Amino acid sequence: MRIRSGALFALLTLMSGSTAFGSQAGNAAPKNSSTSKVEPGVIRLISAAERAYFRDHGRYASFSELAQSGQLEKTASQSSMFLRALQRLDIKSTSQPMEGFAFGLAVTPDGRGYQVSLTRQEDSCRSGYFADETGTLYEGKAIGCVAKIPLAGPNQWSPPDVDASVPPVRSGVTCPLGLVLQETAKRQDEFVENLQRFTADDHIEQIDLGKDGKQHRTFKELAQYTAQLELNTTGTYRVEEYRSTKGASVPPPLVDTGTAAFALIFQPRQVEHFDIRCEGQTDIEGIPAWQLRFEENPDANESFHSMRVKGQVYYLKLKGRAWIAADGYQVLRLQTDLISPVPEIELQVEHLDITYAPVEFRKLKLQLWLPKQAALYIGYNGHRYERVHNFSAFQLFNVETQQSVKEPTVPPEALSQ
Repeated sequence: MRIRSGALFALLTLMSGSTAFGSQAGNAAPKNSSTSKVEPGVIRLISAAERAYFRDHGRYASFSELAQSGQLEKTASQSSMFLRALQRLDIKSTSQPMEGFAFGLAVTPDGRGYQVSLTRQEDSCRSGYFADETGTLYEGKAIGCVAKIPLAGPNQWSPPDVDASVPPVRSGVTCPLGLVLQETAKRQDEFVENLQRFTADDHIEQIDLGKDGKQHRTFKELAQYTAQLELNTTGTYRVEEYRSTKGASVPPPLVDTGTAAFALIFQPRQVEHFDIRCEGQTDIEGIPAWQLRFEENPDANESFHSMRVKGQVYYLKLKGRAWIAADGYQVLRLQTDLISPVPEIELQVEHLDITYAPVEFRKLKLQLWLPKQAALYIGYNGHRYERVHNFSAFQLFNVETQQSVKEPTVPPEALSQ
């Protein structure tokens, strides 16, 4: 884990000694390769407004209906990213609500489908963004320019991007986003206050896939995992992670750290660097949970996440989805993806999925929610890597007896459903 200017980083390291990561990796360390784009925010705002309008009216709306009904303003109030997008729109103009862009919103005759598009008028490739009722956001260009788009594209070896679809939520349930973020931040402060250091057995399995999609190598190892968290005088957290291999094993070409840090996205000093909106309430393993989508601000001074390739650090921008317990406000599950690929190091995909479970430390009469499993999928330089961690035998610093992961308790009402 590396901390710069008081910011928190989760770090992924690609080992330069491996043949899988050769000299094609970049030599520079740009702050962030993606530029600030308002177009995706506009499309996401309209898509979110359409979903809300559909829930209330049983059909999708034209742009004038979204504007006249006040649904655009109501949806924009849920997210600072949406507010910025709304500020770029002239909602009184149905033909060209955004200067410099061709806008289209077509609703099917039965009102159960729609397509929205925003394309740049001064771009010879007519590049732009598109979405439909599935909630999927697309970026595209004219057919002659498709080869120039550095997109990862759909794949079958890793889970879908968090924006590929929106998981269903209950209808008619109002989400108190401000309260959810406030209480989740308290849980993260308590987490660090009670957890100065913990260790666990880390069962790691890594699968390397070639450009042909076939499995080339498999690595398995059992490591002693140690995470140490400290509160700096600036109010930010410092997280150090270590792994020591138990027994003889061949080191894999991919090393990742930061598993313990990702839930700290919701710590007060970090959450301000993310646009967060609440998509509604659902269940995670029988536990009622608030479903949040988050995206790192493009203008943030520091990135939460970074990657090291051959000694050079590249700062990445994240988007993702988190599920927060509706009662205790603990992070139950968290998924992240890259906002955009990083062409400088040919990084196309980085998908992370962490599930959490309560761990009882009986001697201290303490329960903490810690990572139970973390699955990482990397598409880099034409190669594909799947790396899965399973944690067990947790111990707090100066606690001698091993503790076991407790499966989340299913509420009685969930069993009857």
